[in-house]
Amino acid sequence: MAAPDIPAAKQAGLPVDLPRLERDGDGWLSPEDRYALKTWGVCTQEQPGVFMVRVRNPGGALPTPQARGLARISRSFGPDWLHLTTRQNFELHWVDARRIPALLDAVTEVGMTTRSGCGHTLRNVMCSEDAGISLDEPFDCLPDARAVSDAIVARSAELNLVLPSRINMAFGGSPRCRTDARLNDAGFVSVLRDDEPGYELWAGGSLGKAPFLAVKVADFVARLDVQAAAEALIEVFVDHGDLEKPTKGRMKFVVERLGEAAFRAAWDQAFAAARNRPHDPPPPVEVLPEADRVAILAHVPPGGWSAGVRPQRTPGLATLTVDIPLGDTNGSELELVCDLADRHGDGGINVSRDQNIVLRNVGVAAVATVRQVLATRGLFLSGEAHTASVRACTGSAVCALGITTAPDAGKALLASAGLGRNSALRVHVSGCPNSCAQHQAGDIGLAGSKVRIGGATRDGYHVYLGADIGAGRVGEVVGRVAAADVPATVEAVVGIWEAMRHEGEGMGSAVQRIGHDAFARHLESVMAERWASGPEPEVAASGGSRSVAVARVGDLAPGSVTTVDAGGTPVALANVDGSFCAVADSCPHAGASLGEGTLRGTSLECPRHGGTFDVRTGAALAGPTDEAVRCLPVTVVDGAVRVTAALPPAPAANYAGG
Repeated sequence: MAAPDIPAAKQAGLPVDLPRLERDGDGWLSPEDRYALKTWGVCTQEQPGVFMVRVRNPGGALPTPQARGLARISRSFGPDWLHLTTRQNFELHWVDARRIPALLDAVTEVGMTTRSGCGHTLRNVMCSEDAGISLDEPFDCLPDARAVSDAIVARSAELNLVLPSRINMAFGGSPRCRTDARLNDAGFVSVLRDDEPGYELWAGGSLGKAPFLAVKVADFVARLDVQAAAEALIEVFVDHGDLEKPTKGRMKFVVERLGEAAFRAAWDQAFAAARNRPHDPPPPVEVLPEADRVAILAHVPPGGWSAGVRPQRTPGLATLTVDIPLGDTNGSELELVCDLADRHGDGGINVSRDQNIVLRNVGVAAVATVRQVLATRGLFLSGEAHTASVRACTGSAVCALGITTAPDAGKALLASAGLGRNSALRVHVSGCPNSCAQHQAGDIGLAGSKVRIGGATRDGYHVYLGADIGAGRVGEVVGRVAAADVPATVEAVVGIWEAMRHEGEGMGSAVQRIGHDAFARHLESVMAERWASGPEPEVAASGGSRSVAVARVGDLAPGSVTTVDAGGTPVALANVDGSFCAVADSCPHAGASLGEGTLRGTSLECPRHGGTFDVRTGAALAGPTDEAVRCLPVTVVDGAVRVTAALPPAPAANYAGG
């Protein structure tokens, strides 16, 4: 599928013809039409004629009547499948194109929206599922998260035309929320200043192929000014972001280009102006006193406190986390959880950042009943099924940008013995490098890719270790494996961590101390030919190169591209109006053959996901990656087109000594 010209789509006003979609299906949609639909939360699936629809759930909190409405919609418009995302949304898949307008109406009828669910928009605003009730939160930040979401989404028709890329926002005050703030374009960390509730403000965080941890913009923003603070960030982003180059559009590139000091100065100026505009005053919230831990822990639920049964500030009340493996559920399961929330909780559910469902304000005496009812459907409270803690995106099973089926890898890990022994370890599985599952932030991260193992190219994963976001470190690649070998690799990683960790030492700290190279060498020993250390190389490298004749001038017509063999290196050779250009044949996003792509002028479009590259410079122009493709020198000698490519590596010595 061709990549959209996103700047052109925005310039056209992002029109969406829903009546025609209902009448004719999706065959007439241009790439720009499909992008415009994304701004309404409607995304093309890998399969033709069907869509994924993302329903916003601001702050993750949802009253049970709305959750029951979503359960009905999932049965009416698809295969009764609801996917919970790491941004606390709900996703519906396999929705027939002609039924999209009716589905959007049904979502509106239950009081929810899909507006700005995808594309270059304000994505779902996240909030701690423990806000207002946990021992770590100074006050309830959910009202502020929702107010910011409502105010900015109300401006979608205006903002979605000028935003250079998407914006992710998160609110919360726990240590976990402080970590989340470093990973978002805007992070609001709940704090108190002289007993006044407000927020630290962080900006510019993002993962993917160019990870960047957010920088602190302000030590304190009063609740009264939180909407102005968010608006000011957006204004700086619009003023300084690159609207014409979507692959360089994220806020992190603005911070990087301006520098931290200049970015703060630009925000300060925009914030001063925004504070002078009228805003609705925030609703009052209670500043929570120091928790009485003695009184709280005097109450003991059946089975005791655990990761899935956590004490609240109010003695005798508990927060329960229902484990939803890989975030996949259905209408009847959702209704069952709603029944429990109505009978034993506060009449609402919360979607967690780990793709689970949280029940709040449950009396400790009711914990056993909740546990028994869940068991009738094969559901468990977190940690009680003795399975791994795995988060995963949908991957290539349905996502048009996916490379691997991330849920398959996730399912294979649920029964991991090593992870079962260490249920606090978090494994994040993304189906491509875009990091929807935040693989660079997990204890063990897996990013789907085409990998070369033992001379063969196959679907597999880059393995990331060493993440410690609080210490300012993201996970780094230690190597790559085929998809089928993911479970064995993870077992080996957990085993060496168990053997060598210091008391109380987490995975990230242990990897940092022991060294990425040591983990890679251990995996080489365990996995042998099923493992390759380091990231996927672009081309073979041995320090030398040679010029190789790959074609005759007349073999390739102007405006066409093909794959040639440059002495063992696959190369995409393009004829641009009689001038020849060569780039590495493998797309840096998914490994597809660029020689099988489409050449338009100097732009070469990947045949798999529509990534577009300038064949003269290798620069990424559009599509799912901002990583350039490697260019190779081309000469024409006596009618022969010659490409200078790396020599193949020399054979490794099999002995030591002179």
